[in-house]
Amino acid sequence: MPTQLMSAPRKLTWKNLALALLFFLLCPLFSLHTAQARGLEKIMESGELRACIVPVTPAYATFADPTCREDCLVSGPVPRVVEAVAAALGPDVRPVFHRLEWDEQFHNAEGRTVLEAEYTPYHLETGRCDVYPTHLTKNDWRLKKLDFAILFMNRIMVIAHQDRLPEFTSMDDLAGKTAGVALNTSLHTWVLEQNQGPFQDDPIQVRLIDTGTELASVMSGIADFTLLDAEVSLWESVNRFQNLSVVFPVGPMDEIGWAFRRQDQDLRDAVQAFFSEQLRTETTTLNTIWKEEYGLTLSQFRVLIQATQ
Repeated sequence: MPTQLMSAPRKLTWKNLALALLFFLLCPLFSLHTAQARGLEKIMESGELRACIVPVTPAYATFADPTCREDCLVSGPVPRVVEAVAAALGPDVRPVFHRLEWDEQFHNAEGRTVLEAEYTPYHLETGRCDVYPTHLTKNDWRLKKLDFAILFMNRIMVIAHQDRLPEFTSMDDLAGKTAGVALNTSLHTWVLEQNQGPFQDDPIQVRLIDTGTELASVMSGIADFTLLDAEVSLWESVNRFQNLSVVFPVGPMDEIGWAFRRQDQDLRDAVQAFFSEQLRTETTTLNTIWKEEYGLTLSQFRVLIQATQ
């Protein structure tokens, strides 16, 4: 009896010790996931602007190592603008580039994108990313998760093969045809909206494809057409896919920009002020980057888009 009385507390003590040890081991992990989101002040203190880029197309960015996920070497228009923004924030701020897949930008802590839910995306909340600069379209479901600094206005362009141009004379011709689009992009959202509205009797058929393969899906024939943002279609038609053509714009004007945590208004405002200042003259760093990468300055591109209304 005394032995049993002594053994029970000993077992309980070891169990408590094990639970306590587990708690203290997990505490740093909990803090990593809940307490490391970064605003402008922390960015300035650390000397790092952490930009998470999606390799959608070379019209945005190209990773030197396609498998790289952390502190990557990246080239192209988007990282060049990130470098310019980092320099504008301060001489001691350097850009650090991480890689995400498209839908990861919107994932919650469980690794899912829930369109109707309001939350801060996981990679922003944990501080792995300070900004998503890969030309995101501002829309209603994203505003439940993100705030935006607007870079330019945009329209969606319908892209088809030159051999099939007679089949694409107006938006009505899209009914019943197959669109190659990537999951949860603004282009996918647009197609779904049309299928609930004007095309509900003869919906556009959706072929979900990987981001960055939109034009290849048209070239291969698995899709009748695809949709691209205007600046991407401009770059692609010049550099890679001369057999494809922009047939017409669709949809309303969209606002395109960089995305941030909704709490980081100071960072958002600093980036928005940089964009606005850079549009004052044609010879600024931002306009020079656009001229070299897209063939038009950003100021000229904005005028071109306005003319499509």
